[in-house]
Amino acid sequence: MAITCLIPADDFRHWWRTPKYFGTADAFLTALLLGAFVVGTLVPNLVKHRRHESRKPHVIVSPGQQRVLLWAGRVFLVLALIGYVTWAVAAVTRGYGQQQLHAALTLEQGALLSARTEYLTTLPGITTLTQVGPLALVCLLLDRRISGRRHTLELVVLASFGLARGFFNAERIALMELAVPVIVLAATALPKSRRRQRSILWATLPLLGPLVLAAVFGALEYTRSWNDFYARHSDTNFIGFVLRRLGGYYATASNNSAIVLAHDATNSLIPRYTGQFLWNFPIVRSFVHIDNSATNGAEYSSYLYARYGNLEFNNSGGILPVIIDYGLVGAIAWWGAIGLLIGICYRTMRSGELRGIILYAVIYVGVLEMGMLFYWGLGRAFPVIAGGLITWMLLHRARARED
Repeated sequence: MAITCLIPADDFRHWWRTPKYFGTADAFLTALLLGAFVVGTLVPNLVKHRRHESRKPHVIVSPGQQRVLLWAGRVFLVLALIGYVTWAVAAVTRGYGQQQLHAALTLEQGALLSARTEYLTTLPGITTLTQVGPLALVCLLLDRRISGRRHTLELVVLASFGLARGFFNAERIALMELAVPVIVLAATALPKSRRRQRSILWATLPLLGPLVLAAVFGALEYTRSWNDFYARHSDTNFIGFVLRRLGGYYATASNNSAIVLAHDATNSLIPRYTGQFLWNFPIVRSFVHIDNSATNGAEYSSYLYARYGNLEFNNSGGILPVIIDYGLVGAIAWWGAIGLLIGICYRTMRSGELRGIILYAVIYVGVLEMGMLFYWGLGRAFPVIAGGLITWMLLHRARARED
């Protein structure tokens, strides 16, 4: 929001080829909804809890929960591998071979983009299984920490598929979905160091977050857009391109939120911005129609960006569009409720309970993505959230039986 407010309208047009719509009123609404979210997250943590919480909680696990954890990790691993293998086989049957592989590895111009649209298109319902990979990763890592089983082969295979997906399919968010849970687990379950120097170093690591983000983003953007187009057409060097591009993703997302608020007048029974995963279900897509005279279907947002903004930057922002779904009062209540649920999950995690650690680790990606999109409502997030909730219930039942 700060980037969007500070950058002049002329730079918006020059850098990202879109007029600037985001104004003071939009900034105020964003701050209001963020405030509701923050208040919601604080409520569970202000209530006294029966368990003592430490800065580095001891993971609480019973024998029954340990069995559930192991089997959950194995089941999610198998499902994820089925999705990845099916995706790879489908790509090969479509003609993806040694020539395309060599072109991708040597970073030939346009190779990754053409492969993504021609050979690596998804198979609905099958490739979606790959989305439970983060759950498998979290469960296996926790089981490794608790039981001592190493799961080396499983973790290497899972990480390899994830890295290959991020590179060949130019899918940055897939890498985030694997990396962020590992970081959350490390921040939660690593033993507290007795050396003051290490404690200070660990506490200051988040300050390196922006640098790490820019470095990883730049490495991936090199293969995604710089090598294919902007190396020949950009008016700046690669570092300037990366910073401008990275800032552009966030600035244009907030700007697109203002476009949506001003021009999206669609009427639908299903929330379009917070319930996008529902539109991906074939039955729902067949029976629910978006009433709009200009265009219809889930691509209406793209129509708005093409008309008023820049279709190349098509993130709608994760905060303001909730007003379209529920109105202003409803959006305040919605963000307060989302914050409350995340606060409960965080409190459970800080208490050392497995269910809280697992669920919080995989949903934290949505907190990081709030500036660009409402991640928890995407179709890619539905399997991991559903799987996390099922695991939560199974772990709770296993603990209740033993208590």
